[in-house]
Amino acid sequence: MTTLHLDGVTLRQHDEPFLFDYEPYAHQIALADLVRGDNGFVAVNDSPTGGGKTSSWLAPALEECLDTIAIYPTNALVIDQTEQVEAAKDAVEHEVSALTVTSETLAEKRQKFSLQSNGAVIDEWYRAESRAGNQVILLTNPDIFVMMCRDLYRNASRAYKRFPFVVVDEFHRAGRKEQNTLRYLLDEAYERNERQIRLNKIAFLSATPDEQQERRFEHAMAAPYSLVTETETDEQRAFSTNPGSGWKPVMPPVDLEVRTAPTFGTADVLLDDELDALLSFCREQGVESSSDERVAIILDGIHEVQRVSERLDLELDRRVERIDGFHSENKKEKLESFEVLVSNSAVEVGIDFDIDRLLFAGHNRASFLQRLGRLRSKSKRCQAKCYVPRKIANELADYDGQELTRSALDSVIEKVYPEPRKPTSFGWRYSAPEELKHIDSRIQNATQDVQKRITISGEKRIQRHFLDGTDVRMDSDDLKRATEAMDWQVLDDLQWYRGDSIQALVYDQTENTVRTYDLFYLLRYGDVEFVERDEFERIVPDKYDEKVARNARYVDGFCTYDGTIETTDEGWGRSVAFTGPRLNDWLEDKPIDSNRTPRVLEGTKLTVSRDSNDLPRVPSLSVLNDRLQSRCERTPGTGGGLLCYPVSMRPTVAKERYDLSEFFFLYQITLQGESGASLALGTDALYLHCHVMEDDNEPSTDENGLIGLWLVRVVNDKYKFQAWSHPG
Repeated sequence: MTTLHLDGVTLRQHDEPFLFDYEPYAHQIALADLVRGDNGFVAVNDSPTGGGKTSSWLAPALEECLDTIAIYPTNALVIDQTEQVEAAKDAVEHEVSALTVTSETLAEKRQKFSLQSNGAVIDEWYRAESRAGNQVILLTNPDIFVMMCRDLYRNASRAYKRFPFVVVDEFHRAGRKEQNTLRYLLDEAYERNERQIRLNKIAFLSATPDEQQERRFEHAMAAPYSLVTETETDEQRAFSTNPGSGWKPVMPPVDLEVRTAPTFGTADVLLDDELDALLSFCREQGVESSSDERVAIILDGIHEVQRVSERLDLELDRRVERIDGFHSENKKEKLESFEVLVSNSAVEVGIDFDIDRLLFAGHNRASFLQRLGRLRSKSKRCQAKCYVPRKIANELADYDGQELTRSALDSVIEKVYPEPRKPTSFGWRYSAPEELKHIDSRIQNATQDVQKRITISGEKRIQRHFLDGTDVRMDSDDLKRATEAMDWQVLDDLQWYRGDSIQALVYDQTENTVRTYDLFYLLRYGDVEFVERDEFERIVPDKYDEKVARNARYVDGFCTYDGTIETTDEGWGRSVAFTGPRLNDWLEDKPIDSNRTPRVLEGTKLTVSRDSNDLPRVPSLSVLNDRLQSRCERTPGTGGGLLCYPVSMRPTVAKERYDLSEFFFLYQITLQGESGASLALGTDALYLHCHVMEDDNEPSTDENGLIGLWLVRVVNDKYKFQAWSHPG
């Protein structure tokens, strides 16, 4: 076992007026000055967890009475932050309306306004609140924001054009595709000179941007860039016992035990090998501690959360609460009342709650730092345990017993955790065609002069965002050929914010709730039965009728859920794989991975096998497959099927070959009883294709080539492109 002694983090407070009646930090003052100014900007606030990033934008937005869009990665965060806005708006005298825009609230407003399109609902809702008050703060998720910007609703929403300020929270947690899409659309809105678009202030709340991301903020975006935590004075310090006068703690000193567990296997270690230590950690800790100290346990898999929470509930005389995708109801009440909380990424970011001790799985760098940050705003020394892969634990053992500042810890974690491979070519291989397709949709029905202006400015923007800093040289004709060479259904899918996923609508009979959830988890671990939609509607209580109607079009199955099955002794559930003749034909027709490109495939099926005869079957799997194969009949847009990309190797082999993260999802393919291939879905399919092409045709560290195009070197080290036919 290794123990790291971590210093706390404290920020200097300044004796300056601040809306929320406390002495502000330097980053809050800096962002407030930008918001109050007349000039446009793009700012990044990377202050530490618990350092008041929300207040840094909310205080000046309220003071200046600025209509603001705040974008959060999850609906849970949207709701949580709405409550913060509601609590803060009493600090000003004018009327402030907080619009919580999610799929559920839009469904409610559709009924109220008697409208059918969510786009029309957003506009009507905004107009109504604007008439009733002085300021509107609209809180939503990236999916809805992108749909507004790209006119993807049946009736286009224009409300977003009326907001001068946009804030994006947790930007660093988005994937490469999602970051590219949001950054480009915000830059486009900032640059558009149409009188009705007011956006000129953009703030990203994020971890410290890496070199490439900072280059994009500073050089790709048209607005002047500011990193608000960059100061000439000492504004952040480490402390071990006393933060000192004028300094406020945002992270406590921590004694961190580092232990080993395999990825998705922390629950096995806790329950099979260290149960007594786990129970002791969750109970009263010594003379100085009190039995009301609150403990959080943050794991990776939902199956782990269930096993640990059930065992602790059985063994402890304390209030044990579980929060995850299957137990998300009454989250606020659970966070207020728990004594021991067992959760996963559902509480990893954003949502505030107070704890005294922490146990967490840290199987990648981001999760390690994010979960450790759940211990916050205390000056007393706290206790924590972290479970990491053996290789990471061995490297951290070199620091056993050492005192480390948080900045030193960041450096250590960056050094010992392998950085998952990122596709260097994704920006120009997919994001550039994505935005060209977006430009094409913008110029429909426009005059010739407007078409020319939009096209020229858009191509320059594409160059800045996705081609600068690479060896790729493209003119407007190259861009058009790149787009034309891609599968039109893939281009359609790229217009949405997130990639494809396969979900079922679930009636959880153990808790009498209805929700959507990942189909693969249900097939691996769930005691489930799949039924037709009309049978599902008959089974579920009437109060869920509207929810079923709202979600039915977007799910790939309907099932009842009666908890989880008993797994094997090793903790494994059923095996799930893709199959089907169309998938077989694709692999046979294009046997070389680099000859294939991602496509939207219809007619895929799922097969489920039991690794042990003790595992129950999945009733009515044929009902699920019938619906999955009819996906094209109900998928939004003009496409259908699943956006996917197969490679001719098993998932474990592909992950090792392309140095992929443990959290990169690849699904087994089983054809004619053989299991020698794997499938990536949605955005992961695009990333995997980039890896394959970079390894097969291009140096992995160089950004040359283009999907659908064949790279040809010409004079003066420039590059031109022609329609692609594989040279092999």
